[in-house]
Amino acid sequence: MNAHFETRHQCGLLPTNHATLFESRTGRQRWGGYERCLRPGAGHCATCPVFQQANEHRELSWPGDTPLVLARIRPWPPTPGSFFVNFAAGRSDLHLYTWAGTTLGVETDWLTVRNALGVRCSWVFRDGDGKAFWLVRDNPAAATAVVRTRTSGLGHARHALYAGPEQPRLALLDCDGCSHTDDDLQYLAADLADAVGPASAEPQAIPERLPGVPVIDLSHKNGRSWIRHGDITTSVSWDLPFNRAAATALLAYAVRSFRTF
Repeated sequence: MNAHFETRHQCGLLPTNHATLFESRTGRQRWGGYERCLRPGAGHCATCPVFQQANEHRELSWPGDTPLVLARIRPWPPTPGSFFVNFAAGRSDLHLYTWAGTTLGVETDWLTVRNALGVRCSWVFRDGDGKAFWLVRDNPAAATAVVRTRTSGLGHARHALYAGPEQPRLALLDCDGCSHTDDDLQYLAADLADAVGPASAEPQAIPERLPGVPVIDLSHKNGRSWIRHGDITTSVSWDLPFNRAAATALLAYAVRSFRTF
């Protein structure tokens, strides 16, 4: 991207914050908030390794089979001895956590998230520990997942989720004023198939509302879960134990169905 006066060009594939991550992943790049071009002058993008990596995509070091992680933005400490120019200013890394706040011991950067294939990002939010946003994995097994839907009057729908055509049912969703898409339901089915495992001694507790997802309310009681999005209510009856993995799949669905890019 073009610069002004003596300022070097910036690369629209090298975001340094959440705003430019959104721009870069959606083709809305503007000058400002990106790293400098690695090569002097303009017109060398086709042979630039950054451009080639963007086309090849990168694999994010995803922890285990979890479909949802929290990326916390950790600013770089000031450069020792810097006075007029601090190279670390405005730069940060991303540290990954579970939705319950446990560190996963994984660090990544904006470029890797920008180029990650099959990963969606939520809008950024701020809490007592700084800025953060959600990362949701698109499970490749969703391509073979099956969603069987029955509809009736007044916007009511019932969705049965299966890992595949000949697989046992995983969950049954009853919706009033249904707004679910088949794609999102297939991702939920694939995530639930990965969650099949032994039951916990106690049902997994879930938060009433996830940070950064302000319009979706969640609850779980007596073996059933509820998702409320405005006037739309969905109840979930489980055919598998509601353990930590199943809860994570449900929360990932809530983030995915809200706003991601």
